[in-house]
Amino acid sequence: MKKRKKLLIPTVGLLTSITILTGHVFAETTPIQNQIQTNTSVVTSQNQYLENLAYSIGIQAYLYGFPLVDVARTRQLFEDPWNTFLHHRDLKDHTFKEVVAPNNDTLYSSAWVDLSNGPVVLSVPDVGDRYYSLQFLDTYTNAFDYVGTRETGTKAGKYVIVGPDWKGELDKSSKVIQSPTNMVWLLGRTLVDGEKDLENVHAIQDQYTLTPLNGGQTKSSIHLPPISASDLNDPARFFDIMTQLMNLFPSPVTDAAMLSQFKLIGIDPNNGFQGSKDPAIMAGLTRAVKDAQEIIEKSVNRVGTLNNNWEMFYDIGTYGTDYLTRAVIDKFGLGANIPAEAMYPRTQVDSDGNPLSGEHQYVIHFEKEELPPVDAFWSLSMYGSDQFFVDNPIKRYAIGDRTEELIYNADGSLDIYIQNSPPEGKESNWLPAPSDEFVLMLRMYMPKQSILEGTYQMPKIQKVQ
Repeated sequence: MKKRKKLLIPTVGLLTSITILTGHVFAETTPIQNQIQTNTSVVTSQNQYLENLAYSIGIQAYLYGFPLVDVARTRQLFEDPWNTFLHHRDLKDHTFKEVVAPNNDTLYSSAWVDLSNGPVVLSVPDVGDRYYSLQFLDTYTNAFDYVGTRETGTKAGKYVIVGPDWKGELDKSSKVIQSPTNMVWLLGRTLVDGEKDLENVHAIQDQYTLTPLNGGQTKSSIHLPPISASDLNDPARFFDIMTQLMNLFPSPVTDAAMLSQFKLIGIDPNNGFQGSKDPAIMAGLTRAVKDAQEIIEKSVNRVGTLNNNWEMFYDIGTYGTDYLTRAVIDKFGLGANIPAEAMYPRTQVDSDGNPLSGEHQYVIHFEKEELPPVDAFWSLSMYGSDQFFVDNPIKRYAIGDRTEELIYNADGSLDIYIQNSPPEGKESNWLPAPSDEFVLMLRMYMPKQSILEGTYQMPKIQKVQ
């Protein structure tokens, strides 16, 4: 049974700091200082109390709102209109620098779906025995449904996507997918068997379509506030945008307790961000944003579970009230699948815990019965310390069960050689490494139960002496 690490974030004991809370913290005509009565034996000054309160709640609020704001910002980076697929047509190589840790196994298809004016129909073709998935993400980055090989099979089909409050009637035979929010990010992955297979995949991608149920294009009712990357660092802008988005896309009812605390410092989707009116609150939020960002950065190695020095992420894709993990995955792997669809163990160290480096040579040995147990495919990807593919003389960025040149041992076992220079006589099983430090990621699509339960032992990365 796997043991999971949890990062605990200390918070100020609100009940010991507040003796009486009368009315709302924010009112149209009354200053904040006259709305909150504090326990002077605990808090030495009104302003210091408010700053501490804003700092404590502000960290939680930033962790909560970061994925929401970042997804809306990501939407604005796409120039394609609503309800229209944008397809990536080429396998990624070392020149691709748009998204960290890209894959070299599938072609992506992406669409932003607007459900504010009614349902939208998704059509998919028959893909034969090919793996594909279309992942549905709500505005809070939860993967709430799938269409594809694992979930619905590989036959052609139509699916009606409806918003959270839609009340219309559909034919009883309709396959309905209900979204928790009126904005949906539809992220598709279609498996490619090398460059020679690209045209076949393009033909499949072209048959992914989205059509409003009413048959016509309607003007979007979703009006996102303009968001820049710098807004993620600006407390006033960030929390103002966050409250606007929470008003557009109401939070799940399970978040009600957290949202009630946010109101204490002026973060209220119904009234906008009022905290900017109080200098003490803003002082606390300024500290909170900086520290929350550091928490996200440093928690990437704490939200997973170690398995032979590989970081395994079992609790991703759907997050419930685990706001920290949601923020970390948004930062380092936005659009991550749920474990049942795919797992992405990664490591920066060898079996002895030393950093992986092209100054050394390594071998990964799989016994025949220890090859990654998957129902779709697996691949091992090489990234530099910057999380991008590494240029190499054979243009190989990943190696896996579909690598044509791969040679298995006579007993069915497999050795993969990881080093900067080609291993003599073993180039077929070589994954080129850079000259300096690097990161490995083992993608396992449609993993079997032993992986999901944590009983499968990840392969050791042995340094060659």
